[in-house]
Amino acid sequence: MIGKISRVFIFQLFLIANVIAQSSLNLGFKSELSSSLENTAPFWASVNRWGITIPNQNSMLNTINFSSSIDIKKSVQLMFGVENTIVNLGDDAILPELYIGASYKWFKIMGGRKKTQLGENYSSLSLGSMIVSSNALPIPRVSFLIPEYQLIKVKNIPIKVKGGISHGWLDKGLYLETPLLHEKWLYLSYENEKISTYLGVVHEAIWGGATTEFGPQPDSFKDFLRVFFLSSGPPVATAHEKTNALGNHLGMWDLGFWVKKASHKLHFYLQHPFEDQSGARWLLNYTDGLWGMAIHSKDQEAFFSDIVVELLYTMDQSGSEEVSDSTYGWDDYYNNYLYRGGWVYKRKVIGNPMFTLGKNEIRDWPHIVNNRIIAIHTGFEGNITSSFQYRTLFTYSKNYGTYHDKDRSRKRNIDYFFEDGLNQFSYRLDLKTNQLFNNNNLTTTASIIGDSGELFENTKMFMIGITWNFSTFNPITN
Repeated sequence: MIGKISRVFIFQLFLIANVIAQSSLNLGFKSELSSSLENTAPFWASVNRWGITIPNQNSMLNTINFSSSIDIKKSVQLMFGVENTIVNLGDDAILPELYIGASYKWFKIMGGRKKTQLGENYSSLSLGSMIVSSNALPIPRVSFLIPEYQLIKVKNIPIKVKGGISHGWLDKGLYLETPLLHEKWLYLSYENEKISTYLGVVHEAIWGGATTEFGPQPDSFKDFLRVFFLSSGPPVATAHEKTNALGNHLGMWDLGFWVKKASHKLHFYLQHPFEDQSGARWLLNYTDGLWGMAIHSKDQEAFFSDIVVELLYTMDQSGSEEVSDSTYGWDDYYNNYLYRGGWVYKRKVIGNPMFTLGKNEIRDWPHIVNNRIIAIHTGFEGNITSSFQYRTLFTYSKNYGTYHDKDRSRKRNIDYFFEDGLNQFSYRLDLKTNQLFNNNNLTTTASIIGDSGELFENTKMFMIGITWNFSTFNPITN
């Protein structure tokens, strides 16, 4: 039923966009057929897909998307879009996108479910943002944004700024009532002819709702202000929330710089995660983060048009001693004592997908069972010939679980799955062309995806896909 409704909705939007003089119209269709002998999909077939999970073994995914941007006046635009994915031609539909928005000059307001990533790393080849990646289904939000850098001058120094603030709704999941999401971010950038630098901070908070263990949580407007300013909770909050900031707070510092060369650009970056003041203000976990380097060729027809090399290191976590009145440690990235589901939406990690979701004897509910990770990742893409392009992803990781689960397992004499660290290698090879049917709007892709190691089941998957995109642009004169 949902699939039929969404298809009708897409058709109606298409008609509306053609009746009104639109400035842009985009329509796309994608079909993917996968085949595997094993019962689980490999890592690089199931992550960074906006919450869309490849079903086990043989399956087909069909996705249709539609978006339009309409000029109301010279500086005012209305935008809307929808994307619908159907598994195996059934009626069980998933809507990764369903949104409407408006913009005035550099300001934008958006409402609904819209694909959003936070981070300046090159997402097509990267492991993904440390805080909001393309891994989970987009969270329903109302957002007020300055999405692109705007130039301001501070004492005659040209500084660019962008940012945003959102209010969202997480899924009910493990909770009695749905928790709320508070999100804000701010980036500053400086650029000259040779380099471009940036510094950003992203702050996320889960608050409100009701949990089985602690009951209803404060959710008034005053409580929103407490969450916004990271203030302690009201008298009705739990003891921990009254002495610390209300809600589950996490985020990242995002910094980097670009070096501009005649033939290419170099990008060096660090995304540093934090769960509390030890990581955000005092940087006790300063070694942790996603460290990366990217090379972007100005010749997009080169054999190596883009290269990404990343190191994910999250072993420190502000110390190996459990947090107390005198120590900081066990940041336990993406986990929280109050919101036990963690930094997860619809059973998918919202941040970097290398953090593993599961459960064990220590915490027998779904949580992040693996957040102490050392991973080396590389991504390449480019052109084999003028007709064929490729993309490769290779990821080797050593996985050590969590400080909390390891300590509690030892105290209960339970064998810990991650005791000595688990080796894992995951890969993906894509070959694509738009020449197979001699149609520039039609692209075909063939992929080999696999896992080998101790963390995931050894598996291999073959996938073929076909994508059709159509777009128009008709400017309006006022």
